[in-house]
Amino acid sequence: MPNIPTSGQFGGQIWGAGNAQPAGAAVCDVQASLLDCLYRLGFQPAGDIGASSWVTPAELLQFADDMAKKLTSEHELFIQWDTTIAIVAGTALYGEPAAHIATILAAFFPAAGPVQILRITSQRDLWALDGNWVTTSGNPTRLSLDAGGVGTCTVYPNPLAGGTLGQVLQEWPAAFGAGATTIAVPVVLQDLFTYAMLAGAKGKESDHSDMEMAKHYQQRADLYEQVCAHLWGKGE
Repeated sequence: MPNIPTSGQFGGQIWGAGNAQPAGAAVCDVQASLLDCLYRLGFQPAGDIGASSWVTPAELLQFADDMAKKLTSEHELFIQWDTTIAIVAGTALYGEPAAHIATILAAFFPAAGPVQILRITSQRDLWALDGNWVTTSGNPTRLSLDAGGVGTCTVYPNPLAGGTLGQVLQEWPAAFGAGATTIAVPVVLQDLFTYAMLAGAKGKESDHSDMEMAKHYQQRADLYEQVCAHLWGKGE
């Protein structure tokens, strides 16, 4: 018999506990990036910038947030172990967590019985496998991400008993905003977010736009992204 991990092994030894970052995980605060770029944009002191300025703090944080989303989708920085979906007997369709991008691995943890690794399967292949797949019941062996609406997952066959769906997920980080400026990435990436803010600000149509400098800052950001690709790989 194969040595199939338990939910505790998935959650604690392999993928980290729940949706929390491991103890001691690096945290980058893009508020420091914002303060770092203000003087380069001509705001001296930093209090000169406001809601009526040619570029605002909210816009600068949005430029940083756009970069965070890009890193997430292209380099898979935020991988989490999720067990928030409770499987109910007779119900196959479930909503994914709001931050869900993709499912990398899935397993069914029944209330009683062995863990079942679920094979991720397209709706087309479910039809090829079983012409009556919509109504077939049994112990789940597969998970489809396109058999239902966007943001849902479907277990096959329809479960005969309840349990928990465990998934290794690629997820979006929380959006940046006033008072919410931290992100669980190495602190060295603070400079990446600084350059993303500078590129966005200088590329914005205004009396202070400078497309040459915007391109320069974007090129610097691109260099940091190459480091990210080396460390985390390219997303699929």
